[in-house]
Amino acid sequence: MPLSRRRLLQSFGAAAGIAGLGAAGVALVDAEVLPGRSVLNHALGRCDARPPDAPRAPAPPPVTGSFRSAARRREVGFALSYPPGYAPGARLPVCLALHGYAADARSAVGAGGFPEFLAGALPEGAAPFALAAPDGGDGYWHPHSDDDPLGMLVDEFLPLLAERGLRTDRVAVAGWSMGGYGALVAALTYPGRFRAVVATSPAVFHSYADAKRVNAGAFDSAAEWDRYDVTARAPEFAGLPVRIAIGAADPFAEAVRTLRDRLPDPGAVEISTGCHDSDFWRSVAPGQVRAISAALAG
Repeated sequence: MPLSRRRLLQSFGAAAGIAGLGAAGVALVDAEVLPGRSVLNHALGRCDARPPDAPRAPAPPPVTGSFRSAARRREVGFALSYPPGYAPGARLPVCLALHGYAADARSAVGAGGFPEFLAGALPEGAAPFALAAPDGGDGYWHPHSDDDPLGMLVDEFLPLLAERGLRTDRVAVAGWSMGGYGALVAALTYPGRFRAVVATSPAVFHSYADAKRVNAGAFDSAAEWDRYDVTARAPEFAGLPVRIAIGAADPFAEAVRTLRDRLPDPGAVEISTGCHDSDFWRSVAPGQVRAISAALAG
C-alpha cells in the first residue's frame, strides 16, 4: 500500500517525516526502539483487516444488572444480550463474553459486533444464543489472593444465568485481548465445560517479566504466573474446542505464534492482517459467531 505524504506527516510529525526514517528507521520503530509503531502499522496498511463477510442487523439493547460476588468480594455488574425475537427468560444456550483490560461487561457483549452478526442470518442448523458478560476487573481473569474473577464466572455467574432461564448446560466462552487470555485460562481450568472457546487477540505474554513490564497487576507473583502460563501448559489444550485469532501486527502476535507452535493442533490459531483493534475483531467475528452457533446447536 503506498504511503501518502499526509499520513506520513500526521504519523511522525512534519519535522521528521517518515521518509527520513529509511528502512533502518522503520526497523527501529518496529522493534520499539523508536516510538510510533502503532502509527507506522496503520500507515503501512498492516491494520487493514478484511471487511466482515456476513450480514449485520440491529440488535436489541443489552439487559444489565448486578449481583454480590463472594469470589470477587464486591458488587459485580453484568450485561446480557439477547438476539432479536428473544427476551429475558428465553431458554437459549449462552456464550460468556470476557472483556479486555480497563473495560466492562457492557463493552464485552458488544465486542467484535457479535450482537449485530448474531442478529443477521445464521446458517441453517445453527443455534441463536445469548451473550452474557460480567465485570471481571483488570486481573486477567485468573484467581488472585483477594479477587477470583474466574471462580465468579463459573461458580456464581453461570448459576445466576440458569436462574434467568438460560441453558447453562450448553455454554461457550469468548474473549478479547485480556479476555481472550481469560477464555484460554477458563478452558484449561474447566476442561469439558465449554463447547467452544474463542480467543481474539489474546493478551499472551512471553514471560513473567514481560507481563510485569506491560501490566504490573496481571500476576501477583512468579508462582502465580507459572500456574496460569497458557504457553507452558499448551499440551493441555489437546482435544479442547479452542479457536484463536490475532492480527499479524498485534503486539501480542509473537507470543501467540510461540503458543501456536506448542499447541497439539496449531491449526487452532489464525493469524491474518490486522492490529489490536475493533476493526480486526469485527473482521473475524462472523466466522466466530457461526462456529459458536454450530457448537451450541447440538
